[in-house]
Amino acid sequence: MNLNEYQPRDVFTPLHNRSKRWVCVVAHRRAGKTVAMCADLVIGALETALPKPQFAYMAPQRDQAKRVAWTYLKDLTRPMWSKPPNESELKITINNGHGGESTIYVAGADNYDALRGMYFDGVVLDEVGQIRPSAWYKVLRPALSDRRGWAIFAGTPAGKNMFWNLREEARMNPDTHLLLELPASKTGIIHPEELRDAKAQMTEDAFLVEYECSFDAAVPGAYFAKPIGEAYSEGRIGKHPIDPAFPVNLVADLGYTDSCSWWGWQETHDGLRIVDFMEDDNQPIQHYIDWVKSRPYLVNPKGIFLPHDARAKSLQTGKSIIEQFLQNGIRPNLVPEMSLQDGIEAARMIIPSCWFDEEKTYEGLEHLRAYMREWDEKTQTYRNRPKHDQHSHASDSFRYLALAARPVSRKSRRVTTITSLPGAGASYAFALNDIWDCQQVQSGRVG
Repeated sequence: MNLNEYQPRDVFTPLHNRSKRWVCVVAHRRAGKTVAMCADLVIGALETALPKPQFAYMAPQRDQAKRVAWTYLKDLTRPMWSKPPNESELKITINNGHGGESTIYVAGADNYDALRGMYFDGVVLDEVGQIRPSAWYKVLRPALSDRRGWAIFAGTPAGKNMFWNLREEARMNPDTHLLLELPASKTGIIHPEELRDAKAQMTEDAFLVEYECSFDAAVPGAYFAKPIGEAYSEGRIGKHPIDPAFPVNLVADLGYTDSCSWWGWQETHDGLRIVDFMEDDNQPIQHYIDWVKSRPYLVNPKGIFLPHDARAKSLQTGKSIIEQFLQNGIRPNLVPEMSLQDGIEAARMIIPSCWFDEEKTYEGLEHLRAYMREWDEKTQTYRNRPKHDQHSHASDSFRYLALAARPVSRKSRRVTTITSLPGAGASYAFALNDIWDCQQVQSGRVG
C-alpha cells in the first residue's frame, strides 16, 4: 500500500487536515494509529518546502519501531524512493514535491542519543507512555526548534506519566494543540461483539485501558483516580465557579516547614462545590493567614478548619498555629479526629457529590489522582498505607475536607471550635458543635 492507495479512517481525518503544531492521539488498540502516524510523516516529508527536510518516527525500543513502523513506511513511500532504504540505519530518502529530497528516520527511545544533534521538521512518538521523557525533552524537542517542526504524541494510556501530561497539555490548550481521544465505544472500528468478548475475558481495568483509553484505570494502587475520572466523565469537573449565594469554607493541612495545602468549598443544594485550592511550602503560618484574609470571596468565619495537630506549640515561636490564627481575628475549627484509612474512605465517599471548578482546583485534582498506596518491593503488593510524596499534603487536606463537610449524626464525629485565646496559665476552652451547624454569613469577609 503506497500513499496513493492510503485511505485514512474517518477518526484520523482531523489529524491529516490539522493546522496545529502539536497533536496528541489517545487511541484504543487496533485503531490503526501507527499506520495513520506513518502516513502523516510521509505527507509531511512530501509537502515541506524547507531545504533537506528530516522527519523521525520513535517507539520505546528500536526493535519495536522496526517491527511496527518500518514496513509501513517503506510501503507508503515505495514509488518516491530516491535510493533504496537503508536497512541498517532505518533511513528512507524520498523525492519530495519541491524538487529536493526528504529523509525519514526510524528510531527507538532505548538509544535516543543516536538522534542527538539532528534537526527535524516533524516527529512522531508512538506509545509515548513507555518512552523515556528525556528522549523528548532533551533530544527531540530541541531538534524541532530552529525549523519550528511539529510533533505527534500517540499511544494507549499506561498510567500517569509523560503521555498523561502531554494529553493534559493538549486538552488545556486547544488553540495550539489538537487532541484526538478515540475509545473503542465511540470509533466503531472494533465490532461490538468483539468488544463484548474482550470485556468478558479481560479484567475491568485492563479493558478500560486498552479499549476505552482510561488513564484512571491504568493507575494501580491509586486511592482517588477512579472517582476523579468518573467526575470528569459526568461533567462534575469543569466550569463550576463560586456561587455568590453561598459562603466558602476553607480547610488546611498545615505545617511549619513542610508543604501546606488549602481547599475551599461551598455547601450548596446539589452537593459540595470545590472552588479553590492553594499549596505552598517553606512559608510561615502568617503567610497562610494573610492568604485566608485576601480571598476575593465571602469566607464563612465559622467554616475555617485546621487539623488537630494545629494545637501543638512550635519550638520556634512558642505559639501554636491556633494561637496565631486567633491573634489575627480568625477562630478556626478543628477537624474531627479519625484514622487515616477511615479519612481516606470518607474522601472517596464525598467525591461523587463534589463539583470541582477545574480552573481553580486543577493542581489539587492532579494531586488527588496521583495519591496512592505504598509499594512493597519484597512482597510485590501494595501496603495498606499511602505513599508519602509530593501528593500527600493536598490529599490529606482533602481528607480533612471530607471529615468537615460530609453530614454526620449528632452522636458521631464532632468539630472542636476554639472559643477563646488562652492567656498566661489559661487553658483552651472548647465548644462542641456539629459539623453542619456552620451557618451562612450575610456580611463581611474574614478579618
